[in-house]
Amino acid sequence: MKKRVITGVCYVLVMVGLLVMKLLIPVKDGLDYGALGVDLLFWLISVVGAFEFTRALGEHKRAAEVAEGEKPLLTGGISEAQRWIVIGTCACLIPSFVIGKMVAIKLGSPSPGVVALLLLLAIGSLGAMVTASLTVFDHERSDLKSTAYAELCLLYCGALASVGPNINHMLENSEAAILLLFIIVPFVDTGAFFLGKVFGKLLPLKLAPHTSPNKTVIGAVGGVLGGILAAVITWVICRYTGAVDFVYGGKLPDVVVLILISVPTAILAQLGDLFESAIKRGCGVKDMGNILPGHGGVLDRFDSMLFATVAIVVCFMMV
Repeated sequence: MKKRVITGVCYVLVMVGLLVMKLLIPVKDGLDYGALGVDLLFWLISVVGAFEFTRALGEHKRAAEVAEGEKPLLTGGISEAQRWIVIGTCACLIPSFVIGKMVAIKLGSPSPGVVALLLLLAIGSLGAMVTASLTVFDHERSDLKSTAYAELCLLYCGALASVGPNINHMLENSEAAILLLFIIVPFVDTGAFFLGKVFGKLLPLKLAPHTSPNKTVIGAVGGVLGGILAAVITWVICRYTGAVDFVYGGKLPDVVVLILISVPTAILAQLGDLFESAIKRGCGVKDMGNILPGHGGVLDRFDSMLFATVAIVVCFMMV
């Protein structure tokens, strides 16, 4: 527990530091250098996460060792060639987006965001095609199951992790979106834990008994309530500190809009946690890694954030 608390405090300090960097370093000649810290965070999540994911699957095919009567979700592994192509692709995705946008701005492109997104899609598509082609040219080690797991890793650790930098470089409300994202993830976890702990025995209905037996429906409700509280805190910071701006021209109050954004974000954050649990159960591992004391691996800590980014980017685009 002590290690978990220390790691949690470090998480908060890092998130605050990255947000302060984004807010204080000014945009120069259209280039947002302050956003690079958040970009680096998501790049690390992508690369280290891909390493953890592929290691959990196994570099070579292996027989799953499970208790009698249990059926494993993942019964094979990933070939070594596909593993390194996946990790290499994940290492290139976010830099291609960030550098592509900076170069497009320098060259005076009228749509640097579109250029950067197209470059990211090109790199990701190339990595996916090369990974799939090994089914033909390395068929003894890279069969259809191995290829499916590799493509899943590209989607999970590559595509989802790349949503963060897209939020980070939005033309409007990027600071508010990143602030909400950083606050809402730990608040969802905390709300789910405490409400599940207090009322779990009174309302023991399980949320996903085969994937995560300890999670209850009432805990999920607590996660949503934690997300709503995070939205209110975000609104208070935007409204009364002046450090972060939230631009909304509609008829609803700003706090209501942020609360509406927080609900699907909290739901997806919990879905991300459940997905990670399903992966670990299928691989027969307790944690995806041990880089973060008390929390496990990078994916164990940021699984909720990866899914939450999708709700954040869609909702803020609608705003």
